[in-house]
Formats: sequence, structure tokens, C-alpha cells
Amino acid sequence: MEQSSRGLAGPFLEIISRQRPLGWRLGFAAIVVAVAILLRTTVALSQPDLAPFMVHIGAIFTATLVCGGRIGLGVAAVLIAGEAGLAVLSHGEKANPLAAGPARSTLVSFGVSGFVALVMGITLGAGLRRLEAARGRLAAAVAQQDVTVATLEALLDHAPVGFAFFDRQLRFVRVNEMLARMDGIPVSSHPGRSLTDLLPQLSEALTPGIARVVQTGGVIAGVEVEGATPAAPAVWRHFLASYFPVRTQGPGGDGPGAVPDIGLVGMIVVEITERKKAERDIAESERRYRLLAEALPKMVWTSTPDGTGDYYNRHWTEFTGDRAGREWHAFLHPDDLRPATEAWQASLSSGNPFTRECRLRAADGSYRWFLCRALPVRDETGRIDRWYGSCTDISEIVAAREALARTNEDLERLAAARTTELARANERLKQEMADRLKAEAQLRQAQKMEAVGQLTGGIAHDFNNLLTVIIGNLEAAERRVAPEATEIRRFLDYGRQGALRAATLTQRLLAFSRRQPLDPRPTDVNRLVLAMSQMLRSALGERMNVETRLADALWRTEIDHNQLENAILNLAVNARDAMPAGGTLTIETANAYLDEAYCAEHEDIAPGHYVAVSVSDTGIGMTQDVRARAFEPFFTTKGPRDGTGLGLSQVYGFVKQSGGHVMIYSARGEGTTVKLYLRRLVETGLAENTPPRPARKGAGATASVMVVEDDPQLRALSVSILREAGHDVIEAKDAAGALGRLDDGARPDLLFTDVRLGEGMDGTALAEEVRRRLANIRVLFTTAYAKNARALAGRSGPQDRLLAKPFSQAELVGKVKDILDEPAKRGVVLLVEDEPFVALVARQILEDHGFEVIVASHGQAALEHARGPAAPGIVLAVVDVGLPDMRGDDVVRALAGIRPDLPVIIATGYGTSELEGEFGASARIALMGKPYDGATLREGLRRLGFEVSEE
Repeated sequence: MEQSSRGLAGPFLEIISRQRPLGWRLGFAAIVVAVAILLRTTVALSQPDLAPFMVHIGAIFTATLVCGGRIGLGVAAVLIAGEAGLAVLSHGEKANPLAAGPARSTLVSFGVSGFVALVMGITLGAGLRRLEAARGRLAAAVAQQDVTVATLEALLDHAPVGFAFFDRQLRFVRVNEMLARMDGIPVSSHPGRSLTDLLPQLSEALTPGIARVVQTGGVIAGVEVEGATPAAPAVWRHFLASYFPVRTQGPGGDGPGAVPDIGLVGMIVVEITERKKAERDIAESERRYRLLAEALPKMVWTSTPDGTGDYYNRHWTEFTGDRAGREWHAFLHPDDLRPATEAWQASLSSGNPFTRECRLRAADGSYRWFLCRALPVRDETGRIDRWYGSCTDISEIVAAREALARTNEDLERLAAARTTELARANERLKQEMADRLKAEAQLRQAQKMEAVGQLTGGIAHDFNNLLTVIIGNLEAAERRVAPEATEIRRFLDYGRQGALRAATLTQRLLAFSRRQPLDPRPTDVNRLVLAMSQMLRSALGERMNVETRLADALWRTEIDHNQLENAILNLAVNARDAMPAGGTLTIETANAYLDEAYCAEHEDIAPGHYVAVSVSDTGIGMTQDVRARAFEPFFTTKGPRDGTGLGLSQVYGFVKQSGGHVMIYSARGEGTTVKLYLRRLVETGLAENTPPRPARKGAGATASVMVVEDDPQLRALSVSILREAGHDVIEAKDAAGALGRLDDGARPDLLFTDVRLGEGMDGTALAEEVRRRLANIRVLFTTAYAKNARALAGRSGPQDRLLAKPFSQAELVGKVKDILDEPAKRGVVLLVEDEPFVALVARQILEDHGFEVIVASHGQAALEHARGPAAPGIVLAVVDVGLPDMRGDDVVRALAGIRPDLPVIIATGYGTSELEGEFGASARIALMGKPYDGATLREGLRRLGFEVSEE
């Protein structure tokens, strides 16, 4: 209790109970005596009938109460002596007044009263001091209790484990924040609810423990439960629960016979989901280790740090016949027992590897020579955690050594080669752990890229549709504004440039996440670099020296030509920024091979041949941290107004999406080199320099174009652009509408369709159906998303093209013109012929009639082409019967399993009679004798329905 809460008694009790110095107490007593004398004099004058010493009684009591019994006794003596002295002085030389009866009676009464006051003061002071001391102890106890309660509250609220308290009816009374986070239910929603209400999947596992504590009052620790919680309904989690009683006193109070009662049941919950997973991982690793140890063709064993064996594989058991688990040295030859055990003890003491040749007893009692070797494995502190040992049978080696007197060098080399197998097994286990950590890091990086990809890809289609409409309408507005309205034209130009910048930003984000639409074509990188070098020299400024080092006989690659130019330009601009004072930019090309060892160290790259493009600068270079984050989107070392941080990430995404690899080599102050590894183009045998054929009639001028687009604004814009270009346009909002127009008699020259068409058939399926009806139709796809662009792989025809969204009017008109101006192609012929001269003649005849030709000299090569990337474009196969690896008729049968509808011409020099029985009745197969000329081959084409003209 605070002093202010005790009223006027507080200061008084403070004066009485506090221990004062002697000087203070003497001074206080002197003041009391002085005041008593003064009051005595005053009372005597004003109240002569009142006994004067009555004032002194209060003084004696006060002095005793405040200053203690000894000083109170002194005050009493002083006052009594003073009264006696006054009595004597007041009578002068008269007889002794103390001998008189009244005076003596007065002094005696004064003495008795003073003594009583003294005793009362002593008794009351001691009592008050004890009371005040007890009050202080009580206050300290209350404060300590408050601290304890506050500590327990803080522990409950902030403990890293879940706490819950239940009443005897098994209902929640209180939970802490950690338990609420575990079960996903707010703290305030628990009180008064049962486990069945809140956690039905865990109720059956948790309720028995609580009920048992209520019944027995005991403590239950370490109960494992598992199930899902509202925090993650689909995730199975593991918990470790412990229960304890919270006791109160029963009706009998707290006396000796009182019986404690269980008022509440406490529960502590720790989530052990990760521990369980780790235990499963350890168990799986242990299982793999044991399988590996059992599979090794030697005896393998392990021991504890003190040398006690705790594992022997089955080869040991089979050789020794031991089932009792005896130590390995129990099977040593008597002559080898002492030296082997001494060497083993020396290794245990020193921690050095153990190696010993000794003889071990087999189950049949015979002895064989073994090379026994053990290696220690240490923990993080350097202490030996376990010994791994092996026993390799070297009986034949010892026999050969003794018989042929092999040199010591030969024996040591052979023994070393045979005893490293266990070390390799151990290394494989360690490598497995390292591979797991590497895989986890790659998974995190893949998840990061996937998150960006989902974000950008999810909005790309609709966003680029909007940008296409915006750009197209701005261009249309520019054409309709009068030339003198310069201010309006300027505003329109600003809007169009902003929309183009937005489209560029979207494409860069799609590039990083590998979702940008690409248009890969066979590309000569040397020619591309040469074409860019002059532009780079003028664009980068006079302080930049641009050098090119181009490899001779550089392989071709299949890549998006424009995106590769953008990548090199991005790298060149970064190099310029890294050389503010000027320097040298070097672009180098080379043929490269990435082997399996290199690819194993880098993610998402396959061994093989690549075309390497290196962009190097002599600038400031990168630190290790910057190099590690260089490909992350939005990461940049430039100022907030100097770049978006998407340049290198766009390069990274484009190269990876194209099946290539990119690496940065840089050090601070030593410049930077970025290497792009692009997949080498595997030539399929298609004619690279096919003679130009005449374009279809009218293609360069006007044509009939079918536009299929589900976005009404974008469809209206595309129709308007193509009609202004002079084309006859047929429009449809979906595949069903387009096919309906074909059923009504429409015969377009070009199909322009979005890949994604909403409900029903998509753009690729529509193109396949239209191509089935109109064999020579040309197709132009449009999309903003590489997932859709990848859907074209293997399904598009040889003359299909792709236009990425957003596109301008000029891009659409130009792309349509380019497609219509291309010469009509009739498809690909698979020519299976092992005789080079015959193949040359047949190829020339087929190419003269508008076909592209793939030549295969073996049957297996032909079947690989029929399953490979060129398969969709193959419209005919010409197969010779006599092939080096298999018969031609077997090739025809295999082709029927791959492409049942593929027309085939079978050429045979053995006469066609033996093939007539099986193939003669088939409408898709024509038989042709050898040797044959152009007329014979043309006749075979006509029999299969191909229109060919006479030469």
C-alpha cells in the first residue's frame, strides 16, 4: 500500500517505523521536552487546578513511540527531575516540600503515569514497526507477484510454441497467438468452443489426452498428432502435444487435509512438420546408402568412433556365415590378429585412415586374403563421427604376387585402385546432398521466374490487344488529320510513341519469363553481326571503338532474327555505359561444344554444338554480387531515370527460350564479356537455295483475306487496315464463324487468325481444318504470348507465319504482302534412296514441280524424319525397296503406322509383281519400276492425285 493511500496516518507511521540516526532521535526528544516544558508552564498559569505533569505524560509517550524506549526513559527522568526541582524552588527555604503529603503524592502519580506512558510507547512502537515491516513485505510480495504474472503473460503471448487451456468440459478457455497462427483461427474465436467445433480433423487425436489429464491429474508429454487445420486445409501437418493439469484447492480450503482439484488442463503444441520431413529425408537417404552398400561387390562395414562395428553388409554375412554380429577381428587369421588389431587401435587413436592386408576366415573354415581399409568421417567440430570400412578380396592378387614376384609398385597401384571404391561411394553420397541443394536453389530460381512469367503472361494477351487497337487508331487518326494541324499531329505522335514504349516493356517482361512470341528462322550470325557493326559504330559514338572477330565456317543457328539483333544491341548499350570515358567493344563469333561436365554445372542446358556470340568491353567490370543478380528483372546499377533493369533479363529470357545458354565473365576493373550460346541448326536436308518460283497470281496486289479475331475492336481495326490496303476481307469472330463462311463458298488466299479464340477451336486447330479444305491457303498467326506461340510448333505448315502483338498498321500490311509474295510451296517430299545419282535426278524432278525434298539414304533415317520437326510438312514419300539397313516395303509399313494418310511411291528394280498383292489395291500407294525417268515419276504423282504439268 502506498503512503498516499493511508491518509494522515501515512506520514506518522513513516516517522515511527523508519530507523533514524541517534542524533536525529536525541534532537527530536529535546524538542519534545522543550515543547512539554513550555506547555506545562502555560497550563499551570491558565489552569492552576489541572495537574501540570499531565502534559509531560504525552511527551514521554511521544518520545518513546518515535525514539525508542531508552530515549523515552531518559525523557521521563528529565521531566520528573524537572518537576521535583520546580517543587523545591517554588517553596524556597521552607521545609522540604517533597516530604509533604500532597507534593509527594503528585510526584508518585506522575512517576506511575510516566512509567505507564513509557511502557505503552514501547509496546505500541514495536507493534507499529512490526506492522509496517509486514506491510512492506506484503507490498514486495504483491509487486513480485505482479512481475511474475506479467512474465507469465508475456511468456504465454510470445512463446514460440502454442499454448491452450481447457475447462473440465473440454472447451477452450484461452489460447496464445502462436496456437492461433497454427490453426488459422483468431484468438478471440476460441474461448467457449470445443475441439470438435474448431478443429474436427485433430479433435479425435487431441481430446483423449485432455480427458485423461482431467481424470488422473497426471502429465502427458510428447503425443504426436497429425492432420489439417483451417490455416491450410489441404496441407497435412504434424504436431507434438503435451498436457498438464492446472490445480486449484477443493472445498476443504488449503488446510492439511485439502484435496487439490483440476481446474484447467493446459496443452503445449509444437509443430514438427519440418522435422518429420527431415526425418523422412534422412530415412530415405539412409535407405539409399544401405542399398548402395549392399550393391557394392565387396564387404562393407561401419563402426562407431570407438571402433565398435555396427553394420556389416550381406557380402560379409555370406562370406563369414556370421549371424551373431561378432566383430570383424574375430575372423582374423591367428598370425594376423595382433598386428591388425594394433594397427586398428592406432588408427582409432590418431584418426588416420586404416589400411591392412589380412586373412579372414570364410564360413567353410578356409582363409582368404583381404585388403581391409577404413576412412574416418568427421563432424563440423572435427571429431570423428563414424568409420566407413571395406574388405576387398585380394586372394588372387596375393597369389599372383607370390607366384610371379610382382614388384611392390604393381601391388600398391592395384590395391589403391581396388580400395578407392568405398571412397567413391562415399563421394557419391556427398554429391547427392550437393545435387539436392543445387536442385533446391534451381527450384527457387525457377519459381521466381515462373512468378514473373505468370504475372506478365496473364495480362499479355488482353493488354497487347488493347495496345494494338490504340496504336492502330492513332495511326488512322494521323492519316485523317490535315497536314497543317501540326499540334494535333504532335499529340497523336506522343500517344503512339507511349503505346509503343508500353508494348516494348511488355515484350521485355515476356522475354525474361520466356513467354514472348518468337519467329525462329535459319540465321547466319556472321552476316547479322556484319550488318549491325556499322550501325553500332554510328550509334555508340566516336569514343567507342567497335571491333568484330568472325569465325570462318561458322555454323548456322535457328533463331528469331530481330530478337537476336535486340539482344546484341542491349549488350552494346550496356557496354557503352560501362565505358563512360570510351573504350573498345568487341563482338566475336565462334563454333563451340558444351560437354556434359559443363552442362551439369549449369541449369537448363543440354550438351551439344552451339554458335557462340561474345560481346566484350574494356569497361569498369562488375562485382561478384552485381554479376550474380545481373539477369534479375528490374535490377540495375543505374539511376532510377537511366534504365528499367530489363535489358539483361530480356537477353537472358530470349536466349533461354531459344534453347541456348548465356554467361557473364567479369571482374571489377577488368571489363565484361557476355557470351550467348545459340543452338546449332541441324540441317534437315531441305533445299537451302531453292530456285525462286513465280508468286501466285495477284498476290503482290490484292487478295482475299479471312480475319478471325474474338476481340471486336481489334477485329474491326484489322479489317479496316486490310481493306485500305486493297484486299477483299472476310471477317469472323471465332472458328465456327470462319468455317461457316467456307461452307458458304468463301475461298480466301490468306487466313489471318489469333491463336487464342476463346470458346471452341483455337487458331491452330482452325488453320489445320482450313488447310485440309484449301490445301494452298497461307496462314498468318498473331499472338502476344509465347505459350500460344509454342502451340504452333509441329502444327503449322511450311508457309505459316507469326505476327506478334501489338502490331502497327504498317507491320500488318507488310507481313501480309510478304506472305502473299512468297512463291507457293507444295509441301515436302521424303525421298528414301541410297544411290546418290538416282537421288540427285529424282530430287531435281520433284523440285521442278514445286516440292521441297528431304533425302534419306537409310530406312531408319527416313522414319526419324517422319517423326521429327519436318513431319507436318511432308506430303509424299518416295521409297526405294533396296536400302542398306532394311527393306523399303518395311519402311512403307512403318510409315503407315506413323502417317496412315501419307501417299507413297514405291520404286523397285526387282519388278512390281511381288508388291502388287499387298500394296496394289491401296489408293495411297503407287508402284514404280526402276530405272525411271521424269515421265514415270510424274505418272506416279498423278496416280496419287498430285497435279503436275508435262515438261
